[in-house]
Amino acid sequence: MQYSDIVQRVLELAQEASEARDRAARQLIEQDLRAFLKPLKAAEIYMLATLMYLGLEGGGVAGLMDRYQQMSDTFGTPERAIDQMLAKNGLHKHLRNSLEILKTAGVEVDTLLTTHIDSPLALLNSSDDVELSLGPWCCDQCGQVITKPEHGLLQWLTRAKDGHCSGRDLRIVHVNHASPLGLPDGCGPNPSVEFARDGSGLSDVPLHWMLEPDGLVRLLAFVEESEFPANEVNRIIMRLFVPGYEKARPYFQKAIDAGIVDAQLPDDYFYQSQLGDIVANIPKLEK
Repeated sequence: MQYSDIVQRVLELAQEASEARDRAARQLIEQDLRAFLKPLKAAEIYMLATLMYLGLEGGGVAGLMDRYQQMSDTFGTPERAIDQMLAKNGLHKHLRNSLEILKTAGVEVDTLLTTHIDSPLALLNSSDDVELSLGPWCCDQCGQVITKPEHGLLQWLTRAKDGHCSGRDLRIVHVNHASPLGLPDGCGPNPSVEFARDGSGLSDVPLHWMLEPDGLVRLLAFVEESEFPANEVNRIIMRLFVPGYEKARPYFQKAIDAGIVDAQLPDDYFYQSQLGDIVANIPKLEK
């Protein structure tokens, strides 16, 4: 969908809402408008807010990028920008005015987020050529790369509590012989210390086994048996089974802050297209 199509759809829904016969009908249309806006990229939403103010206040397009930057700085999140737009009376009129201003200035709407101005989206790398894969994994103890599954373990501590197993510290670590730490227990904890702490015993499974279907079943059983919280196990599952997840994981918040992806799902959950966008832009996020 081109950006002009997005602007036109928002304009149409905003006009329908303003012309609704009663409050209930208007609220339903505003819900549709919010539902349309929510999946958009952060930069697309901030630009809509920019166009709203351009149409509201008038003026030229020379300061358009300054206004855009102000929108992203002021609102902080796309959700707040959406709230601000929906709270304004005459949103459709403001957008229509801004389109006239752009037309007079010879600016194509579809270039706003690509070539016309120095938009963050114009600087992003494309994910089209990114091939997402599993691994390598980052050791949760030393922070170094586990280059291949044979060099890793899924490790956890467990103890009997109230008639069933209670686990803690579920994590991915180096197997002892591959650990860069050079310690007797490698990247794992000292079993004697952990047992003295709360009676927990150390368990681990080779990482290559965990990548098989039986490994997935074992992780699901952790949740079924309430041995670990679901959110903790789910993140391990995504690290092991979702292509691109582990590589993109250190950059999740930076990518959200930069407008590369939006937080459409719960924290740390991303679709493949979003992971591709993050991975494609890692060099920029590392600057």
